[in-house]
Amino acid sequence: MTVYPLKMKPYFRHGSETPWGGGKLRELFNKDIPDDMTGESLEISALPGRESVIVNGELSGKTLTEAADAMGAELLGEFKEFPLLLKLLDAKERLSVQVHPDDEYAARVEGKRGKTEAWYILNADPGAKLVFGVKAKSSEELREIVASGHIEDTLNWIDVKPGDCLYIQSGTVHAIGGGIVLYEIQQSSDVTYRMWDWGRPREIHTQKALDVTRCDIVTRPVEPQTTEVMGGERVSLIDGDFFKLTRLNVMGRMPVEADSFALITALGEGAIEYDGGSVLVHNGESVLIPAAMHDFMVSGHLTVLMSEPGGRC
Repeated sequence: MTVYPLKMKPYFRHGSETPWGGGKLRELFNKDIPDDMTGESLEISALPGRESVIVNGELSGKTLTEAADAMGAELLGEFKEFPLLLKLLDAKERLSVQVHPDDEYAARVEGKRGKTEAWYILNADPGAKLVFGVKAKSSEELREIVASGHIEDTLNWIDVKPGDCLYIQSGTVHAIGGGIVLYEIQQSSDVTYRMWDWGRPREIHTQKALDVTRCDIVTRPVEPQTTEVMGGERVSLIDGDFFKLTRLNVMGRMPVEADSFALITALGEGAIEYDGGSVLVHNGESVLIPAAMHDFMVSGHLTVLMSEPGGRC
């Protein structure tokens, strides 16, 4: 089977499923969203019932899982199933205050993976903020605050702007504020425990949220590490257990090597050149680079966000 970069049709979460969503994925990235209450574009996803579908080449029409079954190690390398999930999110209004479990708790209680994630801010209204951690110093203090009904008093709000990156380990309380569009890379999991939802009539998972919340995690934006390379700059944002996140500032033609498969999201117009051809990439479009490609070239004048699996996927 020919190995080539895989373009995907996203799966959109919208309407009553994301009452906080908006229309900026269309405005910023020309996404064919179903309505103006679209909160998430699952760009590269193997979640059951929410899978991306390939739209180019001989695998066109197949889901990501079907492609993995057909290509095996050529697509995913050492992995038996796709371990990551890539989303673009549009938060017109603030999301619930939530937390995700680690692998051990999620496997024991939910029979699923845990969820560590990272956010890269793509667009933010002036004064945009989000919740990143809590002020409570211990689990006991947090339980008392939640029981008293004053959870908002312990939320750690931070200002954000385009280009900021946050690493959100499992156990970190978080909430995206209104007026923010972001890129999210995470473990392939949909386990979320809502701690507070601003009075909206949705299910709250107080006990599970308290069980998994950690108050000892240091919460601060990522400090980028920039290296000049052929064709531009390579900016290391996260080198974590479950994924690596890198920003490529492409100014011409940049050779890229990947240890396994890679997820490429274009912020601008460009192309991916590989042994066998080239694929155009458009602003906001995400492409899966199979593990068997090993190396490729990104050409154009654009920014690229590249996610790769970490050592504990």
